Amino acid sequence: MNFRWLVLLLILSTNSGCHWNRWFRRNVVEPSPVAFTAMPTREEIVQAVNANSSRITSLQTQGATVSIPGVPSIGADIALERPRNFRFRAGTNLLGSELDLGSNNDLFWFWAQRAPQPHVFYARHDQFASSRAKQMLPVEPSWLIEALGLVELDPAAILEGPVTAGDDRVQLKTLVNSTSGQFTRLLHVHQKYGWILEQHLYDAAGQMIASARGSQHEYYALDGVSLPRKIDISAPQSQLQFQLIVDRYAINQPFADGKSLFDLPRTHLQSYQFIDIADPTFVPPGVTSAGSASPPPRLSAQPEPTPLARYRGFTQTR
Repeated sequence: MNFRWLVLLLILSTNSGCHWNRWFRRNVVEPSPVAFTAMPTREEIVQAVNANSSRITSLQTQGATVSIPGVPSIGADIALERPRNFRFRAGTNLLGSELDLGSNNDLFWFWAQRAPQPHVFYARHDQFASSRAKQMLPVEPSWLIEALGLVELDPAAILEGPVTAGDDRVQLKTLVNSTSGQFTRLLHVHQKYGWILEQHLYDAAGQMIASARGSQHEYYALDGVSLPRKIDISAPQSQLQFQLIVDRYAINQPFADGKSLFDLPRTHLQSYQFIDIADPTFVPPGVTSAGSASPPPRLSAQPEPTPLARYRGFTQTR
């Protein structure tokens, strides 16, 4: 299994049961309000970005697709509730569920139907931050929430800017603190509308670890927010690149499955083995160890798991 697919699964959570017809696209798109009439100050940018983000507590997509270069696009649904509730599922009507990734306040998980050994990999947030498995994904999976444009700026964390970064944008350099460490972020904001156009995260050595570009923004007048319909994600160190196209968002609406949407899918995936990648005995791809990993905890409803040979389903294929 190609390693970039492992990273993609770790930061995505997908839904095969798309109900995109619940929200029809409008024939007329509302024009976005003008946020800045001149070169904005730091304070004006912070106010505009935070105001847009703060109006969204939950978000759902319908009629979305996700694609990787050279791979056909598949349908996807995203649901999130801030700060950490997240679900991304993808699949087709013909083949059913293909991917399932999610996150809640305690842990995250990911599963792929077509993996050589389609196990459910999971980890607690606090344990993953200090585990060897963090080498596979230097940023938290919940970063995709920010990649959708839901960014909140701390004025005290801004290092530089704003400075002009193009005909339509200004740039801020900020610090980002997380359980995975401290990063430097270059943020590109539209000079007129205040949209988040680009985000680039760098580690302490100055290496880019993640990047998101948002475009085709649409303004939702009833909610007073603007969101990108096209999001390009890349993680250069992991050779990851994919694109998400969103047909329509539902903002601050109830979830059909309620809070259970963000629970570890014990019933749906109960026939698969659950593996804790934050376990100290887990061996990430590219790391050698003389010891073998201990059996992962199993759910009460699932049969005794079959022992694995060094978790080959989680190892990069060549």
